[in-house]
Amino acid sequence: MRQSAPRFPDGATSRAVLIGCSDFADTNLPAIPAVQPNLTDLRSALTDQAHGILPPEHCRVLADPADHRSVGMALAQATHEAEDLLLVYYAGHGLLDEDGLLHLALSSTDPGHVGFTGVPVDLVKRHLGRARARLRVLVLDCCFSGRAVAAMAESGSLLSAQLDLSGTFTLTSTTATAPSHAPPGRRHTAFTAALLDALNQPEPLTLDGIHQHIDTVLQGAGLPRPQRRSVNAAGDLALARGPVQPHAGPPTGSEPEIRFRRQPPDPPAHRACDTVMYVLMLGVLAAMGVLFEGWFATLIAAAGTALFLGLVLLLVLLRRDLRHDLVVDGDGLGTQHRTNSARVPWRDVECVGVLRRSPGTVMIPNVLIVRLKSDAPRPTGFHRRLNQRLPDRRYVVVGILGTYGVDPVHLRSAIEHFAGGVYRTDQELLEMDPRLR
Repeated sequence: MRQSAPRFPDGATSRAVLIGCSDFADTNLPAIPAVQPNLTDLRSALTDQAHGILPPEHCRVLADPADHRSVGMALAQATHEAEDLLLVYYAGHGLLDEDGLLHLALSSTDPGHVGFTGVPVDLVKRHLGRARARLRVLVLDCCFSGRAVAAMAESGSLLSAQLDLSGTFTLTSTTATAPSHAPPGRRHTAFTAALLDALNQPEPLTLDGIHQHIDTVLQGAGLPRPQRRSVNAAGDLALARGPVQPHAGPPTGSEPEIRFRRQPPDPPAHRACDTVMYVLMLGVLAAMGVLFEGWFATLIAAAGTALFLGLVLLLVLLRRDLRHDLVVDGDGLGTQHRTNSARVPWRDVECVGVLRRSPGTVMIPNVLIVRLKSDAPRPTGFHRRLNQRLPDRRYVVVGILGTYGVDPVHLRSAIEHFAGGVYRTDQELLEMDPRLR
């Protein structure tokens, strides 16, 4: 069947939230190692430089979120910002509560208390329903447990009924009574592998075309067929402008660290040219000083002295390491400058966020601040002057984002991947403690 002409979303006004859980605290929920590569490669495809539909900063990844807060905050922000397309993807375990309502499992989900520890699909549906976006796309790659399969069999097409929203396209990895499939040893789950293959076709596929491609692939492998629900002709949207090859994606929790560093404004080659110019100018001034006498010679000598001092300063700067690093990893976050370093571990952090201006009277934008737990020791080595303006010793200013050339969106993504739901917005920090104003 020939597909309709694809429509491409406006990347500037579109948002995507990719959520995945691969490891679970409860032993009744087996790990799904393929979820991490699912997130990495799907984001890579959506933000592909040549044929992707989104800029990287508009595609959020939540890998193994431990609580509802980080998921809710990401959905709420995307719902508020998206105007053309809002895409929400989940990979992991899908579980049902006693009433047969579908919940998305988090890393801390207890299968015996799904209603309290999982994310109800109804909550995701409400976020999608509130979105201003003209098109909302929900993609679920859920691996169901045996109990969930039985409940779904009794409820018929309950999954589709729950997700029936006006102006949405819903794509699920299985029927209402079958589990998703994650082949052992494969990089991706079966459904997401077929989805990525659809995005890598020579010609862009619409959502309807993507569903048809995935259906053909899974049916040919003898796996449960994916389900689709399109409302208000939403199936003509394309998620890629051409073939996209998976590449290195955003932080997904497996990297040893994320390091932010401001690049020097001038490359060393330019500074070397400046040094040569200074030397030549000094030579010319010295020659003129020999030829002339009186006040003109004095003026030339003063200019030569100034140029000499400028040359010395330039040489010092050339030898000096001006790099300032902000490091985020699985143990904590900190700063490094030459031999000096400071660090605060995640175990001592109650929350962390970026204030639009520093506490006190000095207008310094985008200050990274940490609120420590009540029993945590206060770390040393951070900026002394900025930390003197804090309300009490539970707060620590890690640094100013401009010093490290950090984009706030990328920093938030790194913190959420390594530390879960500890990140707070500027408004949330001020509501928590008005003294930070």
